Amino acid sequence: MQEEWWYAIGDTRKGPVSLGTLRQLLLDRKVSEGTLVWREGREGWAPISEIPDFHEVVKAVPPELPKPTAREHLIALPLAGPWRRFFARLVDLWVIALPVSFVAAFALSKVSPAFGLWIQRPGSEYAFGWLILPFVLLVEAGIVALFGTTLGKALLGVKVTTIGAQSPTAAQYLQRQLGVYWYGLGTGFPFVSLFTMARQHGRIKAGRQAGYDEGKFNVKAPKLGVLRALSAIVVVLGLFFVNAAIQQISKSSERSYYSGTTWVNQVTGKSVAIPSGWIHEEQKNGDKQPIQLFSGPDYGVYVVFAKEDVPSNMELQDYLDAWVTAVRGNMRLSVPGQLVLVGGRQAITVTGTMADDRTQRVHATLVKKGRQVWRVVILSNSGKEPASEHPMKLQALLFQSIE
Repeated sequence: MQEEWWYAIGDTRKGPVSLGTLRQLLLDRKVSEGTLVWREGREGWAPISEIPDFHEVVKAVPPELPKPTAREHLIALPLAGPWRRFFARLVDLWVIALPVSFVAAFALSKVSPAFGLWIQRPGSEYAFGWLILPFVLLVEAGIVALFGTTLGKALLGVKVTTIGAQSPTAAQYLQRQLGVYWYGLGTGFPFVSLFTMARQHGRIKAGRQAGYDEGKFNVKAPKLGVLRALSAIVVVLGLFFVNAAIQQISKSSERSYYSGTTWVNQVTGKSVAIPSGWIHEEQKNGDKQPIQLFSGPDYGVYVVFAKEDVPSNMELQDYLDAWVTAVRGNMRLSVPGQLVLVGGRQAITVTGTMADDRTQRVHATLVKKGRQVWRVVILSNSGKEPASEHPMKLQALLFQSIE
């Protein structure tokens, strides 16, 4: 009778099988040299490598194939398709451009009030986006240098390597970004970018590399799995809705800028019609008090409207003296000021300049009504006259809202 063997797979006993069958399982690598086996007549289980009946077979079993290296894995990957590359690039541009643009605009506005006015003008965001694009690509190169990839590429499995299947250095990736900027995005200039992207799309669809990659870089990607595809769809849709919301806010501001808007004084409840050419935003000053900021990009001025509660017996001149002292770190104003009438009420106007930039002139008007002092401060840029026609018209409207 032929010998029958039992063998163990994990905690499970398999068999019985013939010696020939077990040898074939070993040759097929369905069991290994360390697999425990037993047959009738043996005292206990033992690994195959310790049983003489299997020694010849053990010698005949070739070792396992070596696992491919990371470089060999990259070489074996197919080229990434045009739409996969497009959406990876789209995600990267959106994710990087939004914070870079915000930080750059904020910093430049602090340095240059003139820039702060210009960037608020409807349409300026397109010019600013075109100007900021090289810096966005530079930041992307820095992200790749730090993390080896970007969100868009990681999300869609896109891998950029050198022609030798090595990760590009920071200098190499920066060189690639220059090619992307010029030959891929057409510097971001409308219509030009459509032409350059269509040209690169045609090359990639034909199984070639993009012009800026050819002979220098490979862009590859594994098969797109269901989970990766769904994740990419969610992220792209999320970014699309964020972008759409920003565009809607921009269009609303644009309509108000060109057609004017109605503003309501929340203290008095009275509304006034703000003419075109002004952008309104409520802010808080250093004392956490609300102030109304009206920016006039076409007029080169900011108009600040605010109020402060004071004792009923406090004279307007006394308040002016105290206020001028309080803002001395920001503005240099001449006192005692000039008495004027605003809406039939006694008012005081003072003039001066910003403390850190004498080319920014200041014109302030203060009106007292009961226990409140209302003030309109007009700040001009580059030596322009603050008390010009349009700012003074807005000042009159704002003071009408306190009646």
